[in-house]
Amino acid sequence: MFWKKRIKKFKQYSSRLNGGSGLEIGGPSWMFSKRGLIPLYTVLGGLDGCNFDTRTVWEGRIEEGPGNYRYDKLRPAGHQYIREAVDLRGLESEKYDVILSSHCIEHVANPLKAIAEWLRVLKTDGLFVLVVPHKDGTFDHKRPVTPWEHLVDDFERAVAEDDLTHLPEILELHDLAMDPPAGDHESFRRRSLKNVDNRCLHQHVFDTNLVVRLIDHFKLRILDVQTELPYHIIILAQKVSKDLVPDNSAFFTASAGYRENSPFPTDKPNKQPAVL
Repeated sequence: MFWKKRIKKFKQYSSRLNGGSGLEIGGPSWMFSKRGLIPLYTVLGGLDGCNFDTRTVWEGRIEEGPGNYRYDKLRPAGHQYIREAVDLRGLESEKYDVILSSHCIEHVANPLKAIAEWLRVLKTDGLFVLVVPHKDGTFDHKRPVTPWEHLVDDFERAVAEDDLTHLPEILELHDLAMDPPAGDHESFRRRSLKNVDNRCLHQHVFDTNLVVRLIDHFKLRILDVQTELPYHIIILAQKVSKDLVPDNSAFFTASAGYRENSPFPTDKPNKQPAVL
């Protein structure tokens, strides 16, 4: 799918990231490609990548090592890491200027643990660009938004990536008509039972309010929140020094820009403010 436009305020992203070194979790992604909504591949100085296995549904067979992360035909290939999203062992702390991730965190059973690890390898003052599918535009539209307390509980219980807690809900409410690769219900069930191998399940369900709360939880400075059809939540945030607590309160009001402008109904039920 190619896009005819860039996101609003793209210059805010590109000017801050120009020439920087990055790590992408779960890529490469068309979202960041030359024809994508956020074409950051064209401005970064270099980019490494991380995937959970040497074979994935999305990328086919890949191999760890320098020069193996091919994200753009016109850019030098970066280092391909084979790591769980929640455990970037071997990558030094404060290594990168930017962390990119598009449509990955929903596949992770323990998202708080994953993001904490991603931020470990991000430099202070570095930038985090996160893209998450909004439930209203996906096959998750019949499922409830995951409660914040559930994400916290997953972290505190150290839930592992073989977790299938949500499988009964998924099998009941997943809209197969919007997910042709899943096949019929029985094929989808069989694939889902092997999720630890294929990671196709959306473990958790997000609206923009939940993603904003997720970012604020890590005391990141929220710089921009955008929503784009058919199903994208896009957030740009900055890692600040540990002695600072950024004021993100403007993003938790009923009149927050992303709530007013969002095309997704779940973002603005009764115009109630998001919960801190």
